[in-house]
Amino acid sequence: MAVETAPSLSSLGGILGGIIGGEIILDQQQANCVIENLKRYNSLQTTQRYEIYPAIASSRRVLKEASNSPEKIFRQGILIKTTDTGDWYYIGGISPYWSPDQLIVYQGGSQATSPGKLNRKTIDDLADKGLGAIPLIKTKTPPTWYNPPLFKDCQGTFNIFWNYLAEFQGGILTIFTNAPQILLYTQLLIAGKASLTYSSGGSYYLSIAARNDVMRPASDKYPYIYFAYGTNPVVAKTHGLEVYPGFTFDTVTREVQSVCKNIMPEYYCSSTEFLNYIKFNDIDIGAPVYAVLPCGTSCSQFGLAGLILGISQITIKGVQLVYLRIAQPPSDLTTTAIIEWAKMMNVYDSLNTLMGASKKFKKAVSDLSVAFPQFIATAAALIVDWVEVSYDDGLKEAEEKAKELKEMYDKVVDELAGKPPSITNRYVYNQWWEYKTRVEECAKEIILNNPDITYEELLNEVDQCAMLE
Repeated sequence: MAVETAPSLSSLGGILGGIIGGEIILDQQQANCVIENLKRYNSLQTTQRYEIYPAIASSRRVLKEASNSPEKIFRQGILIKTTDTGDWYYIGGISPYWSPDQLIVYQGGSQATSPGKLNRKTIDDLADKGLGAIPLIKTKTPPTWYNPPLFKDCQGTFNIFWNYLAEFQGGILTIFTNAPQILLYTQLLIAGKASLTYSSGGSYYLSIAARNDVMRPASDKYPYIYFAYGTNPVVAKTHGLEVYPGFTFDTVTREVQSVCKNIMPEYYCSSTEFLNYIKFNDIDIGAPVYAVLPCGTSCSQFGLAGLILGISQITIKGVQLVYLRIAQPPSDLTTTAIIEWAKMMNVYDSLNTLMGASKKFKKAVSDLSVAFPQFIATAAALIVDWVEVSYDDGLKEAEEKAKELKEMYDKVVDELAGKPPSITNRYVYNQWWEYKTRVEECAKEIILNNPDITYEELLNEVDQCAMLE
């Protein structure tokens, strides 16, 4: 796209200013604060860069209408570990096309899942609201976890002045999304004769390829960044706006184009193939919105200022715009704040129900671990709909699954590793032991991440995994 044809936020300010009977001017110092923070994250070589990555979510099972439709299957949000209780939560978009099953969430390549299945009532309630908060378990936690930074206005007595000035200015908002990567990887998957879903017994399930070749790698890619023009976060907070508006264009804006290679991977700026996917769609629901303010000679903390709640196309003065509804994020990253956020968004009843189900799940894992390895106990408890069943009935269901998974695990290890060679040949024995250990570790991780896996799938996945180690 040539620079002269790219729309600009400045022109957007003129369009909106004409409607409200004034002139909206973008603050250059704020623009500088935004760009400098984006440059900093793009240049980071540590895992801290993951703190601004969106989480990508889907259900293990979807409605027939969603089969192989990424816009219906995937949503985005944030994945956080609460600072008070150490619990994990997904806060983000919920698709009405998800079927009752486990929620799967990837962020930075790592996976988390809901502690048991989501039921139909919960999915419908949260999808109707657009966003939800869902308790999670993390099967594999990185050594250091970085929660998303939260937006803060100018701090200190004198900086009240800058916050006051900000109320008279519009805000430059940055939307972080992995939707383009999801769409690109989906096309590559389909080109390779694979699919996002498969049918079994009249139900449609997310394929292993969709998780391994779309969700996981897309979540590990640096997000694409849109610039939008909207209500300044200070105004939204001051006036208690639960949802506030933002506007942008359904293409690359001139402001992004001018600094693109400094704030994102160069591929996003020059690849014609990638640029074909720079268009808002339902995958962007739940995507995080970041903002920063100028505070005299410095900048406020760059941080999370909202989540995309809704996307619609509107035409103003003959110009096609994207209208964004942006929901406030939790005030801080504690369980208490998440509960308050759920009340504000009118999804507390569903969250409360899921938190009760999570307690049943944790008790079941503890009880099952007496007779089974921890990973088997966890995987078996994941397949139960703890919302719908009593604890005793759920435990019985999980026990049956645990027996099945333990039998599958032992059989796969036996088939792939085989019998041990004579210990008198130390070199050959050590090679066998190392390979057997890889098989066991691969089998444990795959079962945890795919508790509904068949034996044939498990054998194939473990074989590939152990050979790659």
